[in-house]
Amino acid sequence: MAMQTDVKSKYATASGLLIPFRTRIKAFFFGAATTNAGTVGMYDTFSISGTYARSTTTATVTAVNHQLEVGDSVFLDWDLTDDFYQVVTVADANTFTVTVANTGAASGDVTVYNDVLVISTVSTGNDVFNIIPGEGILARNGVRIYLESSVPATVYYG
Repeated sequence: MAMQTDVKSKYATASGLLIPFRTRIKAFFFGAATTNAGTVGMYDTFSISGTYARSTTTATVTAVNHQLEVGDSVFLDWDLTDDFYQVVTVADANTFTVTVANTGAASGDVTVYNDVLVISTVSTGNDVFNIIPGEGILARNGVRIYLESSVPATVYYG
């Protein structure tokens, strides 16, 4: 007989640390956006410090042992727009690029969250509710949440 785990929930209305320990996401609810459609998602709390250099719409990020591949999603916390980005190129184990807006600082520090758990787009008319099959999505170190456009979220975990 498998071990039974109680499922708990956390409610959030702002981005930040949601669950500060290892857990499995069992389900999540993202409410409809109140202003414009927006991106919402969750990512593991593990981070890598690095730097970036931006030239027009390409940002080159240097972060030791980033463990990313072309096409991976990554959450970047930096002087440019904090958000989820898709990795465009990977030069080596320490350098990758993403596409950004042609505005903002030309260089600076960045915090790289390389373990994206869930990304979704929420519109003004539709809620998003997902039940994760099996044992759920493993967050090895904890869960951070990113919410745009005044989107509320409830995460079920255990």
